[in-house]
Parts: sequence; structure tokens; C-alpha cells
Amino acid sequence: MALPLVSKLVIAAVVVGSGAYLVLSDSGEGVLEYVYVHQVTENPARFAGRTFKVHGTVVEGTVKQKVGAAGDYTFEIHHEGQKLPIHFTNMLVDTFAEGGEVILTGHLREDGVFESEEMSAKCPSKYEEQAEASRELPGAGG
Repeated sequence: MALPLVSKLVIAAVVVGSGAYLVLSDSGEGVLEYVYVHQVTENPARFAGRTFKVHGTVVEGTVKQKVGAAGDYTFEIHHEGQKLPIHFTNMLVDTFAEGGEVILTGHLREDGVFESEEMSAKCPSKYEEQAEASRELPGAGG
């Protein structure tokens, strides 16, 4: 049974209206840009006033916690020879380690420091141990 023309027009209007609402109401925060340290340091003006994710490796010996403050850390991350100073205002994740990779969500301050309170990290030793264990197993991988 075919729908009358009026019903088709109402359905089309609802679909178009819903799509327009979704486009116009987007705050821009739905999908965050994911970049590496060198992309930020080479063109900091591009990231001014925006929230984004930055990926790098924690520079060993740079992690410091503000005395008497839980969850207030400074450190540096690097990638392709470029370094980015970080101010992290939350508790470090369990897998955080100097020399480990991190992905931080935040914004670039005017002074060039990346301000963040959200992090994910992978612990390099965990993956190195897994790779070593698989090499030791008879008949495993290579």
C-alpha cells in the first residue's frame, strides 16, 4: 500500500529537519583532532583556542608533582625530535611511565604548555615482556 503524498512530505520534512538540527547544534567537540607533538610545535597558532588530543612519549626525568597537591603534574612529551611541555591536573593512570607513550586531551595555553586533565597511556614494559615471552615459546612467531 503506497503512502499518500502528504505523508511522504511530512516524513521528508522530519528527516531533513532532524539532519539540519544535528548539523547546526554540533558544538564541534564531538570528534577531537588527534595529532603528534611535532605537529603542535611546528604550528601552534593552528591549535589556539581548540581542544584536541596529542600523542607523544614521556621524556624521562621530566615528571614532577606539585608538592602537597594530588593530581598536579608537569612533564614533557616528545615525538620526531620535538618536545611539548605538559601540565596534567588529574591523577596519573596506572600504565603511565617515563619513556611510555601517552595520549592527552586538552588545549594549548598561550605560553605553549599543553593543559590536560584526561590521559590514556600504554606501558612499554608490558608489551616488551609479552614480545619476549612469545619469543621464548617453542614454535612461537619467528
